[in-house]
Amino acid sequence: MTIKLKLLAAAATAALLAGPATAQMFGDEYGTDYDYDTFNTGFGETGYYDALDTDDDTFLNESEYSTGLYADYDRDNDRVISEEEFGLGTERYLGADYESDFATYDADEDGFLDQEEFGEFYGADYTDHYAGLDTDGDELLSEDEYTTGIYDSADLDDDQVVTIEEEGWFEGWFDGDDIEAEIQEVGEVY
Repeated sequence: MTIKLKLLAAAATAALLAGPATAQMFGDEYGTDYDYDTFNTGFGETGYYDALDTDDDTFLNESEYSTGLYADYDRDNDRVISEEEFGLGTERYLGADYESDFATYDADEDGFLDQEEFGEFYGADYTDHYAGLDTDGDELLSEDEYTTGIYDSADLDDDQVVTIEEEGWFEGWFDGDDIEAEIQEVGEVY
């Protein structure tokens, strides 16, 4: 079985678990395939981007973006990232074929990445990813640039439609209130 098929199978399984959050985001559209415009509208209504934009300038700088990534990688909200969470997050954002060694960044060898250790990982592995999302080159992510990046990451087969099977990518996401509280607790990462 190819990696892509395994990833799609995992996404389909996760979709069953992600139902409530995705249904909240897309309402009547949940359970159907959706294009970028439908996604963009639903995502905008979640408050997620606004929660990441801690300085309220309507853009995400690298510090805000990296803090949001940290909060997303930290699936159990314990303010540290386990090796399992690291693998899931890296696959989610950078793809199943991307390789990065957790131990390289776990400087204190405690089996977790704290904010500082994750900041080192971000600096080494994510700055090019961030630059790729920043299509106008102003070193800030607009809501459209960020949303396009999320949509493209979720569209696993690159067909410009997020299918029902791909909806599992969003498991555990899109509660702006939760992410805002977590970001305030996490603080700066990069």
